[in-house]
Amino acid sequence: MKWLRLDYLTASLVVPIVAVSLLTSGCGVTLNPVKRQPLQIFPAQTSLAPSSQAISVRFESTLPGTLLSETVWDNKSGAFADTDESTQIGYTQDYSKLLYPPFEAAALKPSYTRIFIPFGRIFEGVFQSGLQKVFPNSPACAEETNLLGNLSTAGSGSVVRLRVVEFWVWENPLNHINLKATVECKVYQTGVTNQPEFVYEARYETTNQSIGSVMTTSSGFVKKMNEISNGFAAGLSEDILEHLQKKVGE
Repeated sequence: MKWLRLDYLTASLVVPIVAVSLLTSGCGVTLNPVKRQPLQIFPAQTSLAPSSQAISVRFESTLPGTLLSETVWDNKSGAFADTDESTQIGYTQDYSKLLYPPFEAAALKPSYTRIFIPFGRIFEGVFQSGLQKVFPNSPACAEETNLLGNLSTAGSGSVVRLRVVEFWVWENPLNHINLKATVECKVYQTGVTNQPEFVYEARYETTNQSIGSVMTTSSGFVKKMNEISNGFAAGLSEDILEHLQKKVGE
């Protein structure tokens, strides 16, 4: 009897073909295609020395009218707004693609699995934890707060505006995820809101990150996805904070 891997990311879950037949015949066999866990944010670790300089950070929206923290990315459609998906992480498998031959080929197609990464909330949380270590006297807020207006009367400090321009997630090779992001960083002098003092575009990428093997459960896969996403955000945040130190942290 041939076996299909239907319970792990893409082709890593093992269920006999007969199980698929039972599923379609309504005999009580169920395979939940939705694999999710509550999102966990891990504090960033940094090697950068703390600076006494005060800056204020504002997270801008990637999608118009949507907070960055409520913006989710997947490997199919890109960025979209979803308050529920922004608080969890995981993937969904399309079992319908396994109901027609050739079964093995269908299970190996990239379209078989949709990966969900709530990168907006991850980046905000991880960056803020790093910010408090590198610039301990610095606040951060979302776009809806009138940060620039509030600081226009302040006596010192710079205003930093961060916008996730692009984020990608894809699986390649099997049971390995890849992440890539571009974040635009604009720094303004206090009281000058129409022209940034300088602009830095942070580009960060991590590839070939294993999330498990054929013996890993779906829960284990999602847990590893969470860890990798946090680590990616930490590396990206470190890059941005290092550049901010060089420009405004002296």
